Amino acid sequence: MVLELIGAGFTYRGSTRPALTSIDLRLEPGQMHAILGPVGAGASTLVRLITGLLGERGTSVGQVRLEGTAVMLGDDPEAQLSGMTSLVGDEVQLSGRLHGDEATQVDKRARETLDSLGIGDLWGRRLETLSGGQRQLVALSGLLSQRPSLLALDQPSLSLDPDARRRLGHVLQDYCTSGGTVLITAHQLDEVAAACRDFSVLASGRLHARQRRLTVRDCDHEGIWDTREQDRVEQAEVSAPTAVALSVRDLTVSRAGAAVLDHVDLDVATGEIVTIMGPNGAGKSTLLRSLAGLLERGADITGAITVDDDGRAVSLGDTPAHQRAAHLGWVGQDPGSQLSAATVREELTRSAPLPTHRRRNRTAIRAQRQEAVASAMAQAQLEAVSETHPYDLSIDLRKDLVMAAALIVGSRILLLDEPTLGRDRQAIGRLNKFIQDFVRRGGSVLATTHDRRWAAQTADRILSVDRGRLYEDRQTGGTPWCE
Repeated sequence: MVLELIGAGFTYRGSTRPALTSIDLRLEPGQMHAILGPVGAGASTLVRLITGLLGERGTSVGQVRLEGTAVMLGDDPEAQLSGMTSLVGDEVQLSGRLHGDEATQVDKRARETLDSLGIGDLWGRRLETLSGGQRQLVALSGLLSQRPSLLALDQPSLSLDPDARRRLGHVLQDYCTSGGTVLITAHQLDEVAAACRDFSVLASGRLHARQRRLTVRDCDHEGIWDTREQDRVEQAEVSAPTAVALSVRDLTVSRAGAAVLDHVDLDVATGEIVTIMGPNGAGKSTLLRSLAGLLERGADITGAITVDDDGRAVSLGDTPAHQRAAHLGWVGQDPGSQLSAATVREELTRSAPLPTHRRRNRTAIRAQRQEAVASAMAQAQLEAVSETHPYDLSIDLRKDLVMAAALIVGSRILLLDEPTLGRDRQAIGRLNKFIQDFVRRGGSVLATTHDRRWAAQTADRILSVDRGRLYEDRQTGGTPWCE
């Protein structure tokens, strides 16, 4: 036995409702087990209870028995990078060095772990130059190299492309074959979770009986989003849109001396949804950030970016990010970095300056802003959390809040970086409704994603980035994209 929970439960301080109730679970060496459930079911609380990370945040009951060592990768793996190193190789070796292990063995384990995950070529890269998925794999590599008895992973594939997820699933299976134990918690059934031998479903803090597999119907019933692509639903053809909302020509980006994007051309029409797929580190986020004007000062950017402003072509050129926001609404992978107010309502109220007005009109102007805030909250389905602190929201709701803020600003085009991250089935439905309503009102959406099912069901066009070039999706074509 590696882990045993008997009647385990947990209630957060200040709450009268238990987050977890009567949890019974037993894991043996060599097991790879997935616990799936919708947002709010208690999955993150469970994995933190198991690894002893809840501290004095509440009251626990029952028994948690652990034999050996346990480490955890949280749902924000970037926060688990130490901040003590600059290079990938040093970061992965850090734990072994701090434990006083023999240097050559630490180096060997670190290199083998990175190679197994397909990122051995990142050994000498600086951490700040990595994509979100690459940073996630580096954080995981540091844990794997410790060879713990129990590896507890909370949403381990949030930022990973499908190939990386499949590779990670194989690595974790090999880890279990060698005697390790893996516990995965997630809101989505993807290639990593599907690699598990056993599944449990967590609903409202209670763990259902184990089963060997989950069907699409099971996932739909339990509120779990299955990211794996299913049969495409044929959609009625619509007339080709004519107005171009966003035009990109010959966009080339270099960061830290390395070329990331190579002469990219792209048009997004008014009312169009375009998704961009591609492996981790291919340049998807860099493309969106370059459009929003959010790349670091040292980045070398050339090319033309033009947006439509009521029939007038506006070149963004050297336009700063805060002015681009009037046209381009950026929603990053980490929406928390875009939030600063104490409540959801206040965040929306402060999302844009009030228009210039005379003092005698201030009351009316403020009333108009509150009407706009109420409308944005309704469109993003945020009314129930209007007085909640943004950092107390789940990641999907924080993303929804930033999208709602774009409505206040008046952005015509949404730039969504991995919008499906951490979403269960209900949250995917909420995202889709918001996007559909936005497009129906004449907006456009450019989104990056690793979720091929969502892209196939949602997008008018699917493009791929590979080695800095933009292509039609490989399932529909294979030539560099141009208009």
